[in-house]
Amino acid sequence: MSQIVLDVDTVWSSTEGQGRPLLVLHGWGMNQAAWQPIRAHLTQHARVTWVDLPGHGRSAVDQLGTLEQLVQTLKPLIQPNTAIIGWSLGGLLAQALAYAMPDKVARLLLIGSSPCFIQTPTWPHALAPEVLEQFATNLETDYVATVKRFFALQFMGTRHSPVELNQLRDAILQYPARLPALHQGLELLRSVDFSEQTLPVPSRWILGRLDKLVPVAVAEVLEHKGYEVKVLPHASHVPFVTHTEEFLAAVEPFIYE
Repeated sequence: MSQIVLDVDTVWSSTEGQGRPLLVLHGWGMNQAAWQPIRAHLTQHARVTWVDLPGHGRSAVDQLGTLEQLVQTLKPLIQPNTAIIGWSLGGLLAQALAYAMPDKVARLLLIGSSPCFIQTPTWPHALAPEVLEQFATNLETDYVATVKRFFALQFMGTRHSPVELNQLRDAILQYPARLPALHQGLELLRSVDFSEQTLPVPSRWILGRLDKLVPVAVAEVLEHKGYEVKVLPHASHVPFVTHTEEFLAAVEPFIYE
């Protein structure tokens, strides 16, 4: 299996495996280590590019940037016929890339994500704005503890080995996100709203019924917009970690076609 590691000014990425190009984008405060439970499986079926977003993991800068800057940063990693997996905040970025590059982005797999993460008059199935405001306040006091609490929140309601979860958390926090990037990520979650648009590429959404960050009620709205939606009944925000086999069954062969 070939592996290429690319270090550029703003983003760290690693590409491995053979097959169709697949770009994988992590969520807020995380990095590519979060994908460890499904890494070997994906690289058996696709040529996968793992990314540490700017200001996260091993990327070289402290700033995450604006949505427009992130799209420009990630564009060079997208080849023709690329599928994108986006989890949580990474799902918002995946949507932005699909709108910007529908000629190259072939399809999206969106995990624990939404067109809009914050409640609006026309999009009620989302977080109250105060939730993200509290995270922003807590970051100024103790950002490592805040990220750890956020990590725990993503698994709330599910049964999984605490030893495995702690090992995964420690692997992620070996390269913690920087404070400016965390604040900018919260701003993206607060401000980006694609709820009035329709994605120009085939998309499948994977949601957990127990998710505390993306209410499962959003599934009906997404289906009404014409998207494919799969709700995992016993999963929360991180189904690829807690319900790996069920998750993989729900995404194949969609991302490999």
